[in-house]
Amino acid sequence: MDHSNFSLSRVNLSQQVADHLEQVILNSPSSVVSEKLPSEQDLARQYDVSRPVIREALKLLQERGLVTLRNGLGSFVTKPQTSTVLSAINRIMQMNNISDEDLTQVRGILEVSAAQLAAKNAKEEDFEAIRENLRKFSDKTLSLKERVALDTQFHELIAHASGNALLEMFNEVLLSMLSDYMGKGVLLSGGIDDGITRHKKIFAALETRDQAKVTEAMQEHLAVSEQNVKRFKERNKKN
Repeated sequence: MDHSNFSLSRVNLSQQVADHLEQVILNSPSSVVSEKLPSEQDLARQYDVSRPVIREALKLLQERGLVTLRNGLGSFVTKPQTSTVLSAINRIMQMNNISDEDLTQVRGILEVSAAQLAAKNAKEEDFEAIRENLRKFSDKTLSLKERVALDTQFHELIAHASGNALLEMFNEVLLSMLSDYMGKGVLLSGGIDDGITRHKKIFAALETRDQAKVTEAMQEHLAVSEQNVKRFKERNKKN
């Protein structure tokens, strides 16, 4: 890693070191997942700062999902996980008072786009994975946790079949934020049968690669899910 031609001001040293190390990691062809970073002592010498400054910088990189700190072993480059993005979006939503309605609307935009792309780009292995998901999802004896997990997986598999890695990641983040939401519709009478039927309808449209039918099936599914959640909330208010 090349740290030449880089100087620090004496303000927020750990932040500056973290920012520079981040750029080195992202831009260096040699930076690969699991690569070990230089020791705290070596980094302190290279940046001409104290070890506590380096330690704090590495913690910042860990929060960004770029570094894993292993006790007694050192610091290693890591690939940011969806949870890193999820935490950031959760904070943004809370600080900006973003509503659940806004969240579900964005989910609809991403889900429909994912389904349209999946109709065009899905491979046979994608279809096989979705078929297996539907086989398990059709078991009406599943626990709520198992059903929500398979429901989430169904939508994740469609996003994966889209062939767009960034869309898949954003979709996964939103689904993670909506796990409680997705479970509410299941608790209504007929919710399980409705979910199974609509998932099968979406998949049938996917198999024919008919983007118009896929769009219609996904939009209907999400609209009914939203109505079911509203019904669940209204019923609980009365109780």
